[in-house]
Amino acid sequence: MRSILIIFLVFGLLLTGCSNETSITEVGVYTAEDIPLEEGEGRVTIAFEETILDDGMVADGLIDVIVLAKGLKPNANYEISLGENNHGVVFGPEENVELRFGTMVGETLFQPNEQGELYVSMKNPLRVINENEVRVIVLENGKEVLRTQPFIVSKETPQ
Repeated sequence: MRSILIIFLVFGLLLTGCSNETSITEVGVYTAEDIPLEEGEGRVTIAFEETILDDGMVADGLIDVIVLAKGLKPNANYEISLGENNHGVVFGPEENVELRFGTMVGETLFQPNEQGELYVSMKNPLRVINENEVRVIVLENGKEVLRTQPFIVSKETPQ
């Protein structure tokens, strides 16, 4: 009996330990979700606003991408993008972003405050993510320093 119990425990540990899959967060209509960073300090929040058609599907909408990054170099310049594999929307220009901590340098670069914090948000049309899973990526001089786990936006309205 004891050996059967040990076998079940080992099997259970193997099942939980072998899972290398990254969870994909689903952001629904009228919700805001925190998307975990794979590494580093801070958080990314995605808030989804939309326009609903008579059939209950979303015609168009906006996603507000709110990035709070911590532990950055105060004198370095950072680029933030929404997408995957260098394809996506880069945050900027100044008219399109709301900046709370840090400053804007040029059209698409940001510099954190003296504490290494950067808080910036930008609303994007829902169509820029094309129903694919995406990530928010922060680059320093072209090198990736932060990235979120993948997420998708659900265009179905809650029942």
